[in-house]
Amino acid sequence: MRKFKNKIYQVSIMLTGLFIWTACSESFIEDSFDNIEEDLTEIQEGVFLWENDEIGQFLRQNPSNQNRLLAQIRQATVKYQKFETAVNDGYMLDHCVEHPLLGGMGHHAANMGLIMSEFDPLTPEVLLYEPMPNGKLKLVGVEYIIPSTPLFGDEVDTLDPPMLGDVPFDNHRRGQMVPVLDEHGNEVLDENNEPVLRFQPDMGGPPLPHYQLHVWIWKANPSGMYFPFNPNVSCQYAQHDHH
Repeated sequence: MRKFKNKIYQVSIMLTGLFIWTACSESFIEDSFDNIEEDLTEIQEGVFLWENDEIGQFLRQNPSNQNRLLAQIRQATVKYQKFETAVNDGYMLDHCVEHPLLGGMGHHAANMGLIMSEFDPLTPEVLLYEPMPNGKLKLVGVEYIIPSTPLFGDEVDTLDPPMLGDVPFDNHRRGQMVPVLDEHGNEVLDENNEPVLRFQPDMGGPPLPHYQLHVWIWKANPSGMYFPFNPNVSCQYAQHDHH
Protein backbone atom coordinates (compact mmCIF):
# COMPACT_ATOMS: atom_id res chain seq x y z
CA MET A 1 0.00 0.00 0.00
CA ARG A 2 2.83 2.40 0.85
CA LYS A 3 4.45 1.63 -2.48
CA PHE A 4 1.22 2.46 -4.35
CA LYS A 5 0.78 5.72 -2.42
CA ASN A 6 4.34 6.68 -3.28
CA LYS A 7 3.58 6.17 -6.96
CA ILE A 8 0.45 8.34 -6.71
CA TYR A 9 2.61 11.02 -5.11
CA GLN A 10 5.07 10.62 -8.01
CA VAL A 11 2.28 11.23 -10.49
CA SER A 12 1.06 14.30 -8.60
CA ILE A 13 4.49 15.90 -8.55
CA MET A 14 5.28 15.16 -12.20
CA LEU A 15 1.91 16.42 -13.39
CA THR A 16 2.82 19.87 -12.11
CA GLY A 17 5.51 20.01 -14.77
CA LEU A 18 3.48 18.24 -17.43
CA PHE A 19 1.30 21.21 -18.37
CA ILE A 20 4.26 23.58 -18.49
CA TRP A 21 5.91 21.31 -21.05
CA THR A 22 4.31 22.75 -24.19
CA ALA A 23 5.59 20.15 -26.65
CA CYS A 24 3.00 18.47 -24.56
CA SER A 25 -1.79 -0.55 -20.62
CA GLU A 26 -4.03 -2.21 -22.36
CA SER A 27 -5.60 -3.00 -18.93
CA PHE A 28 -6.75 0.63 -18.75
CA ILE A 29 -8.56 0.53 -22.09
CA GLU A 30 -11.93 -0.94 -22.93
CA ASP A 31 -13.78 -0.63 -26.22
CA SER A 32 -14.53 3.10 -26.52
CA PHE A 33 -17.92 2.39 -28.04
CA ASP A 34 -19.36 0.44 -25.10
CA ASN A 35 -21.38 3.46 -23.93
CA ILE A 36 -22.42 4.81 -27.32
CA GLU A 37 -26.11 4.78 -28.21
CA GLU A 38 -27.06 3.25 -31.55
CA ASP A 39 -29.62 5.92 -32.47
CA LEU A 40 -28.79 9.52 -33.40
CA THR A 41 -31.37 11.30 -31.24
CA GLU A 42 -28.76 12.80 -28.94
CA ILE A 43 -26.85 14.17 -31.91
CA GLN A 44 -29.94 15.69 -33.49
CA GLU A 45 -31.34 17.32 -30.36
CA GLY A 46 -30.26 19.34 -27.35
CA VAL A 47 -26.78 20.84 -27.25
CA PHE A 48 -26.12 19.96 -30.89
CA LEU A 49 -28.61 22.51 -32.22
CA TRP A 50 -26.83 25.57 -30.83
CA GLU A 51 -26.84 28.48 -33.25
CA ASN A 52 -23.61 28.76 -35.27
CA ASP A 53 -22.37 25.50 -33.73
CA GLU A 54 -20.02 24.39 -36.50
CA ILE A 55 -18.90 21.20 -34.79
CA GLY A 56 -22.42 20.16 -33.78
CA GLN A 57 -23.61 20.68 -37.34
CA PHE A 58 -20.77 18.53 -38.67
CA LEU A 59 -21.58 15.73 -36.22
CA ARG A 60 -25.25 15.75 -37.19
CA GLN A 61 -24.45 15.59 -40.88
CA ASN A 62 -21.74 12.92 -40.54
CA PRO A 63 -23.04 10.31 -38.06
CA SER A 64 -20.14 7.85 -38.20
CA ASN A 65 -19.23 5.71 -35.19
CA GLN A 66 -16.37 8.07 -34.36
CA ASN A 67 -18.62 11.11 -34.56
CA ARG A 68 -21.21 9.44 -32.37
CA LEU A 69 -18.48 9.06 -29.77
CA LEU A 70 -17.56 12.75 -30.11
CA ALA A 71 -21.21 13.70 -29.74
CA GLN A 72 -21.45 11.67 -26.54
CA ILE A 73 -18.35 13.39 -25.17
CA ARG A 74 -19.87 16.78 -25.98
CA GLN A 75 -23.08 15.91 -24.19
CA ALA A 76 -21.15 14.62 -21.17
CA THR A 77 -19.08 17.82 -20.92
CA VAL A 78 -21.56 20.56 -21.89
CA LYS A 79 -22.14 21.25 -18.18
CA TYR A 80 -18.49 22.34 -17.91
CA GLN A 81 -19.19 25.37 -20.07
CA LYS A 82 -19.78 26.76 -16.59
CA PHE A 83 -16.31 26.69 -15.05
CA GLU A 84 -17.66 26.58 -11.50
CA THR A 85 -19.19 23.19 -12.26
CA ALA A 86 -15.77 21.87 -13.28
CA VAL A 87 -14.26 23.15 -10.02
CA ASN A 88 -17.03 21.48 -8.02
CA ASP A 89 -16.30 18.20 -9.83
CA GLY A 90 -12.61 18.27 -8.89
CA TYR A 91 -10.92 19.97 -11.85
CA MET A 92 -8.07 22.37 -10.99
CA LEU A 93 -6.91 25.12 -13.34
CA ASP A 94 -3.29 25.25 -14.51
CA HIS A 95 -1.19 27.40 -16.84
CA CYS A 96 -2.40 28.68 -20.18
CA VAL A 97 -0.32 27.03 -22.92
CA GLU A 98 0.28 28.26 -26.45
CA HIS A 99 2.86 27.96 -29.21
CA PRO A 100 3.97 31.03 -31.24
CA LEU A 101 3.41 29.22 -34.55
CA LEU A 102 1.00 26.36 -33.91
CA GLY A 103 -1.62 28.08 -31.75
CA GLY A 104 -2.88 27.52 -28.22
CA MET A 105 -4.07 24.77 -25.92
CA GLY A 106 -5.56 27.16 -23.40
CA HIS A 107 -5.72 26.56 -19.66
CA HIS A 108 -5.57 22.93 -18.58
CA ALA A 109 -8.02 22.05 -15.82
CA ALA A 110 -6.94 18.60 -14.63
CA ASN A 111 -8.73 16.13 -12.39
CA MET A 112 -6.16 14.02 -10.52
CA GLY A 113 -8.77 11.50 -9.43
CA LEU A 114 -9.66 10.75 -13.05
CA ILE A 115 -6.02 10.56 -14.11
CA MET A 116 -5.47 7.82 -11.55
CA SER A 117 -8.72 6.02 -12.48
CA GLU A 118 -9.71 3.67 -15.29
CA PHE A 119 -10.06 5.37 -18.66
CA ASP A 120 -13.57 6.45 -19.61
CA PRO A 121 -14.05 8.53 -22.79
CA LEU A 122 -17.07 10.26 -21.25
CA THR A 123 -15.07 11.59 -18.29
CA PRO A 124 -11.98 13.34 -19.73
CA GLU A 125 -9.09 13.82 -17.34
CA VAL A 126 -8.49 17.42 -18.49
CA LEU A 127 -10.75 20.24 -19.65
CA LEU A 128 -9.33 22.94 -21.93
CA TYR A 129 -10.41 26.55 -21.35
CA GLU A 130 -9.63 29.64 -23.39
CA PRO A 131 -9.41 32.94 -21.45
CA MET A 132 -11.85 35.54 -22.80
CA PRO A 133 -11.43 39.37 -22.92
CA ASN A 134 -13.96 39.75 -20.08
CA GLY A 135 -11.95 37.45 -17.81
CA LYS A 136 -14.27 34.48 -18.21
CA LEU A 137 -13.17 31.01 -19.26
CA LYS A 138 -14.66 29.30 -22.32
CA LEU A 139 -14.57 25.51 -22.67
CA VAL A 140 -12.94 24.76 -26.02
CA GLY A 141 -11.90 21.12 -25.80
CA VAL A 142 -10.87 18.17 -23.66
CA GLU A 143 -7.70 16.19 -23.17
CA TYR A 144 -7.22 12.58 -22.18
CA ILE A 145 -4.16 11.59 -20.13
CA ILE A 146 -3.31 7.99 -19.34
CA PRO A 147 -0.17 7.39 -17.26
CA SER A 148 1.70 4.59 -18.97
CA THR A 149 2.63 1.30 -17.33
CA PRO A 150 6.37 2.16 -17.28
CA LEU A 151 5.55 4.25 -14.21
CA PHE A 152 4.95 0.91 -12.50
CA GLY A 153 7.53 -1.14 -14.41
CA ASP A 154 10.56 -0.74 -16.60
CA GLU A 155 9.46 -1.08 -20.26
CA VAL A 156 9.12 2.21 -22.13
CA ASP A 157 8.44 1.79 -25.84
CA THR A 158 6.87 -1.63 -26.34
CA LEU A 159 3.14 -1.04 -25.81
CA ASP A 160 0.58 -0.05 -28.41
CA PRO A 161 -1.06 3.31 -27.66
CA PRO A 162 -4.62 3.40 -26.31
CA MET A 163 -7.39 4.48 -28.67
CA LEU A 164 -10.27 6.93 -28.56
CA GLY A 165 -12.57 5.11 -30.94
CA ASP A 166 -10.37 4.63 -33.99
CA VAL A 167 -7.91 7.43 -33.12
CA PRO A 168 -4.64 6.47 -31.35
CA PHE A 169 -3.35 8.56 -28.47
CA ASP A 170 -0.14 10.59 -28.84
CA ASN A 171 2.80 8.79 -27.26
CA HIS A 172 4.64 10.87 -24.64
CA ARG A 173 6.68 8.11 -23.05
CA ARG A 174 10.21 8.92 -24.17
CA GLY A 175 12.81 8.13 -21.54
CA GLN A 176 13.72 5.30 -19.22
CA MET A 177 13.31 4.06 -15.66
CA VAL A 178 16.48 4.56 -13.60
CA PRO A 179 17.34 3.72 -9.97
CA VAL A 180 17.06 6.43 -7.34
CA LEU A 181 20.44 7.05 -5.69
CA ASP A 182 21.16 8.32 -2.18
CA GLU A 183 23.71 11.03 -1.35
CA HIS A 184 26.50 8.44 -1.48
CA GLY A 185 25.55 7.18 -4.93
CA ASN A 186 24.01 3.94 -3.67
CA GLU A 187 20.68 2.62 -4.91
CA VAL A 188 17.72 3.37 -2.64
CA LEU A 189 15.80 0.19 -1.77
CA ASP A 190 12.12 -0.21 -0.90
CA GLU A 191 10.60 -2.35 1.88
CA ASN A 192 11.01 -5.42 -0.34
CA ASN A 193 14.71 -4.70 -0.78
CA GLU A 194 14.16 -3.80 -4.43
CA PRO A 195 15.60 -0.69 -6.12
CA VAL A 196 13.30 2.34 -6.14
CA LEU A 197 12.92 3.52 -9.75
CA ARG A 198 11.98 6.86 -11.23
CA PHE A 199 11.23 7.89 -14.79
CA GLN A 200 14.00 9.91 -16.44
CA PRO A 201 12.72 11.69 -19.56
CA ASP A 202 14.90 12.20 -22.59
CA MET A 203 16.06 15.75 -23.27
CA GLY A 204 12.97 17.71 -24.23
CA GLY A 205 10.63 14.93 -23.14
CA PRO A 206 7.71 15.15 -20.72
CA PRO A 207 8.13 14.89 -16.91
CA LEU A 208 5.62 12.02 -16.78
CA PRO A 209 5.49 8.97 -19.08
CA HIS A 210 1.98 8.98 -20.49
CA TYR A 211 -0.33 8.90 -23.47
CA GLN A 212 -2.40 11.97 -24.28
CA LEU A 213 -4.98 13.11 -26.80
CA HIS A 214 -6.47 16.56 -27.32
CA VAL A 215 -9.99 16.66 -28.74
CA TRP A 216 -11.36 20.02 -29.91
CA ILE A 217 -15.07 19.34 -29.54
CA TRP A 218 -16.07 22.86 -28.48
CA LYS A 219 -13.97 25.07 -30.79
CA ALA A 220 -13.14 24.13 -34.36
CA ASN A 221 -9.46 23.44 -34.99
CA PRO A 222 -8.31 24.05 -38.59
CA SER A 223 -5.27 21.86 -37.83
CA GLY A 224 -7.52 18.90 -37.08
CA MET A 225 -9.86 17.64 -34.36
CA TYR A 226 -7.02 15.80 -32.57
CA PHE A 227 -4.01 18.06 -33.21
CA PRO A 228 -2.53 19.26 -29.88
CA PHE A 229 -2.51 23.00 -30.72
CA ASN A 230 -5.43 25.03 -32.03
CA PRO A 231 -4.68 28.20 -34.07
CA ASN A 232 -8.11 29.51 -33.02
CA VAL A 233 -7.18 29.41 -29.32
CA SER A 234 -5.13 32.15 -27.65
CA CYS A 235 -3.70 32.92 -24.22
CA GLN A 236 -3.84 36.67 -24.90
CA TYR A 237 -6.22 37.34 -22.01
CA ALA A 238 -4.77 34.81 -19.56
CA GLN A 239 -3.74 37.54 -17.14
CA HIS A 240 -7.35 38.25 -16.24
CA ASP A 241 -9.01 36.83 -13.12
CA HIS A 242 -11.20 33.81 -13.74
CA HIS A 243 -14.81 33.70 -12.58
